[in-house]
Formats: sequence, structure tokens, C-alpha cells
Amino acid sequence: MICDFTVPTPELKRKTDQLLGKSYSFFERWKIGGIGSHRLLVKEFSEGFKPFIRTKSESIFAVIELRPKGIVVHVSNRHHRISWFLPYYQLSIYQSEGFTLHGNGQFIRFELDSNYTKNKPFFQKMMHFREQQYFSSEVPIG
Repeated sequence: MICDFTVPTPELKRKTDQLLGKSYSFFERWKIGGIGSHRLLVKEFSEGFKPFIRTKSESIFAVIELRPKGIVVHVSNRHHRISWFLPYYQLSIYQSEGFTLHGNGQFIRFELDSNYTKNKPFFQKMMHFREQQYFSSEVPIG
């Protein structure tokens, strides 16, 4: 699900909590070692993002947030925040000319730059959470 999350409504928050689980508490975030990535430079994105991302002339950055049942990719475009809610069971990850997240017929490709190198431990954590989702009903913390 891709939507404009600049001003989230209570109904939209409820839908995202049902889809991906509630955001981790402060203590859970600390125990996990953080739930957010460093910013990533967006290289390319699928057609589903085009109604929300208005210009291609400037750099577009994104961050990834971990949730118990999936991830949220927050894309900043000028004064708008576009969010892509992606459950772990729909998530596919590829690395070729860039680091790419695929899911539900959409994709977003990130540049392989110094920020990608900083995010490697985060990506390993994300893959661990994804694997744990397949083998148990809840993601272990720690």
C-alpha cells in the first residue's frame, strides 16, 4: 500500500497497525538496536509511486522502518512524505545495479553509495526479522 503520509489520519494509522503491527515502543527499539535505516538515495521507482512523487529533477531520499510484521519505506519528496507499507510475506530483495525492494507489484531501487554501506547491518537485521516471520508468529527482539 502506497499513500501520502504527510498528515496521517487515525483511520490510516489503524490500517497500517493492522497490516504491519504497532510500532515498537522505546524500550523495544533500544533492545533491538534501532528500527530505522540511514537515509538512502532513491535511484528508480515503479509506476505506483509516480502519482505521489511529483518531480524527478532533485534527489529523492528514503528511510526504512521495521515493524513486527513488515517494513515501512518513507520517501521524502519536497514537503510530502510518501509511505509504502510492505508486509514481510510480500517483500523480495534484489541486489544488482542497485539495492531493490519489490513487493505487491511495486519496486524501489536505491543507489549503491556510501549510505548503502552504512546500512548493511540494518539490511541484515531486516532479513533476520523477515526470516523469523516465516518460522514463528512473532518476531523475537534482540
